Amino acid sequence: MRGLSLSRREFLLSAGAAGTCMMQSGTAVRAAESVPVAADYDVIVCGGGTSGIPAAVAAARQGAKVAVIERYGFLGGNAASSIMPCWHGLREHHSGMLTAFARQVETLGVGPAPLREGNHIEPEVVKFLFLNLATDNRIQLYLHTFITGVVMEGNRVRAVVTESKSGRRTFGAKCLVDASGDGDLCYHAGAKFDLGVQGATQGMALRFRIGYVDFDKFADWAEKAPKELHLGGLVGSVRNGGGKSWGKAFYFGSRLDLLYEKHRSRYPDLPENTYFNCSSIRPNEISINTTRVYDLIGTNADDLTKAEILMRKQAWAAWRFLRDQVGGFEQAVIVETAPQAGPRQTRTIRGDYVLDVEDAAQNRQFADSVQTCRVNYDSHDKHKYETGGNRGLVDVPYGIFLPKGLEGVLTAGRCTSCDHLMNSGFRRMENVFQSGEVAGTAAALAVRQSRTPRALAVADLQAELRRHGFMTSQKDRLERAKRA
Repeated sequence: MRGLSLSRREFLLSAGAAGTCMMQSGTAVRAAESVPVAADYDVIVCGGGTSGIPAAVAAARQGAKVAVIERYGFLGGNAASSIMPCWHGLREHHSGMLTAFARQVETLGVGPAPLREGNHIEPEVVKFLFLNLATDNRIQLYLHTFITGVVMEGNRVRAVVTESKSGRRTFGAKCLVDASGDGDLCYHAGAKFDLGVQGATQGMALRFRIGYVDFDKFADWAEKAPKELHLGGLVGSVRNGGGKSWGKAFYFGSRLDLLYEKHRSRYPDLPENTYFNCSSIRPNEISINTTRVYDLIGTNADDLTKAEILMRKQAWAAWRFLRDQVGGFEQAVIVETAPQAGPRQTRTIRGDYVLDVEDAAQNRQFADSVQTCRVNYDSHDKHKYETGGNRGLVDVPYGIFLPKGLEGVLTAGRCTSCDHLMNSGFRRMENVFQSGEVAGTAAALAVRQSRTPRALAVADLQAELRRHGFMTSQKDRLERAKRA
């Protein structure tokens, strides 16, 4: 690949007008005379997470030779590692490969049955089944491998440069999918991207699991708690048998955090400006979402380090608070914390189209729609937690998967082109999973037709997705409902 340029990023920030998103861009610098290529593939998927493995499998089922580059030693991304078992809207919104995956979960028989109850999936099951999906489809895995650059030919991405314990290696591909979550591939290629609102992104969290909870005693305590703590959902779930046996998954949102201020002098590391939401998928155990940090950027290693320190202290402070102050937690212990701080929002790559809140508010339909997304926001901004939306659907046009100004690459997952608030809904696990199926199918079709993804006929992509039972638009879903 003599004469190609290796693109790396300079941090060039250009703020827009007040209230708009901050856009960043970078410039390509000259690489060495030649960059050795370790292997070539039809499609390379960067990221083996909740969108990455569906993308890789979708490409492989088209006959493409596929590789996945993943920084961890396991697959599944947020669905496997964040200790977040609740796939909001899965039962109502599934189609295509997501339906098949949910049925695999139910067949395995470990944890809740997501299509029949609870919208929950055991995270360890995700790791196992995603690994099976990859190996069964002969997908080459490069685990423990970081993306550090790209090889460009003009504005086309031709290869990805990686670092690992094996040293620096470059892998070539006819088409690539950026499913890294943070848009790492596109970042190195010089793509334009948004970073929250004026550089302020949604708050990070670090989930943790507490075991040995006496749910009956917790429910007894909750029944007597002030109404403003919103623990009624917990009481009803527990009284109906939730949390006591496999398959009795439940979720409850609460404001138990309002008690933090009364006890902060004793537990100074308790989080601020947060809530207390939980899921239970195992007997006498809950997965808790209550830690929170703001004003830190998830693509900055120093900020991530600060987040890890602060939120791990918060998790242990929350456990001590629960043990001492809340009925049912007297014998409880922390049994697991997530392996890393969880950024909800980092780079959102600017696409040919940006799906925005106006589209969502109007439940807009598009002729080039390749997916649907629930209109249900979950924006953890510092001064406002936005959970609005009409809970209907919005069509997702193909253009949001195409990074503006780049060829030979698509995005999938939470780095895909949405505005700030719309991104908070699109990043939910059932949506990013389905975005992976779209991007992987498009990549393989483009390779088969010797086209770039941008030159692909959307009608061909829609037809291929529908052939696999995937609902590409609101019209598709309406037609299926009529047939049911």
